[in-house]
Amino acid sequence: MGKNKNPSLRSRGKRGYNRQHTPGRLREHAEQEENEDLSTTRRIDVPVAMWDFDHCDPRRCSGKKLARRGLIRELKIGTRFRGVVVSPKAVTVVSPNDRDIVTRDGLAVVECSWARIDEVPFSKIASPNERLLPYLLAANPTNYGRPWRLNCVEALAAAFYLTGFDAHANTLMAEFGWGEAFWNINRYLPYLERYRTCQSSEEVITMQENIISELEQARRDKGW
Repeated sequence: MGKNKNPSLRSRGKRGYNRQHTPGRLREHAEQEENEDLSTTRRIDVPVAMWDFDHCDPRRCSGKKLARRGLIRELKIGTRFRGVVVSPKAVTVVSPNDRDIVTRDGLAVVECSWARIDEVPFSKIASPNERLLPYLLAANPTNYGRPWRLNCVEALAAAFYLTGFDAHANTLMAEFGWGEAFWNINRYLPYLERYRTCQSSEEVITMQENIISELEQARRDKGW
C-alpha cells in the first residue's frame, strides 16, 4: 500500500523528476566547482597580457586557457604595452637585466600560430621593450622537443623565470598537465639555469652560442 502500482505513472514521475530537478542540481554543482576552481587560482602581482589573433583551436590554446583562469588579460590590436613583450620580431634577447621592467610594467606575449606568423601585424603591437627568447625547447603537445617553437604559456614562463620571477613561471605552467616537461627539458638540462648566470642580453647571446655549439659537437661525436 502507498506505492504507485500504475507503471505509466511511475515512469512519468521519474521523467518529471529528472526534467525538473536534475539540471538545476547539475548547474548548481558545476557552479560550485567553478567557484572553487577560481578561488584556488594563484594570482600574479604584475600585469600579464597577450594580443590574441585567434589562430589556434580555442580548446588547445594556452593563452585562452590562462585567460579563462584569470591569469592573463587580452589586449586590443594597437594597444601599447610598456612592459616586456616576448616577440619573434624583437632584436634584443630577454635577460635578468629586464627584471625591473617586468616588476614595473609586466610581461606580454603575442598569441599566434608559428605557421601563420607572417599574418601578424607586428607594427601594430609595438613596444619599447620587445624581447626574443634564447634557445629553448618546446614541451607543448604540438611542438614537443622542437627548438624555438614555444607556445604562449611557455614563452611567458620562460621570460618570467629568466627575469627572476620563479613563482610566476611555476604558477603559469602548473595549469598544464605537460607543464613539468617544459622544466625537465629546459631547467634541468640546464639551459635556463645557464642563462640565469648572465646579466645582460649580450651575455645571454654568448651563452646561447655556447649551448648550440656544444649541441652540434655532441651530434658530431655521435655521428648524427
